[in-house]
Amino acid sequence: MKIAESLLTVSFLIFSASFAAGRSSLDESAAEKHISGTLHQMYEAEKQKDLNFVLAHLTADFAEVAGNGNVYHRSDIQEGWPDVVLKDYKLSDCIFKLMTHDAAYLTCILDVDATYKGQPFPSRFRVTTVWTRHKGEWLIRFEQATIIPEPKKNGPAE
Repeated sequence: MKIAESLLTVSFLIFSASFAAGRSSLDESAAEKHISGTLHQMYEAEKQKDLNFVLAHLTADFAEVAGNGNVYHRSDIQEGWPDVVLKDYKLSDCIFKLMTHDAAYLTCILDVDATYKGQPFPSRFRVTTVWTRHKGEWLIRFEQATIIPEPKKNGPAE
């Protein structure tokens, strides 16, 4: 009888673990879809100059380490908003990870056609966003962008 009880207990634990793992992947998939969709909406809002939409998806203590190494906060985003013109963007090679039930990151290659104060903006970045859930809503808490240098062009053939 002890062996039967042990086998039943082990079977139950294996079933429970596989159910929890399945649920976890469903949670991760739903979070990834929501976060990825929100990020696209935020870039589209930036193209339309909709600052309120962007700010609504940043935490109060949002911070960004930009491609130039400077750290920016919500107030800096608001202050610099009129100087940035985003014409187009493309996200590719994205990797998503649900770190905890209420924290996730999304990292992508970001190609942009943009200007800052009328000058061309670097066109390619590796951008990582860290999202946390607040009152059921996923918001960006941290963003880090690294400029990916343009490949060097060969000089004229000799």
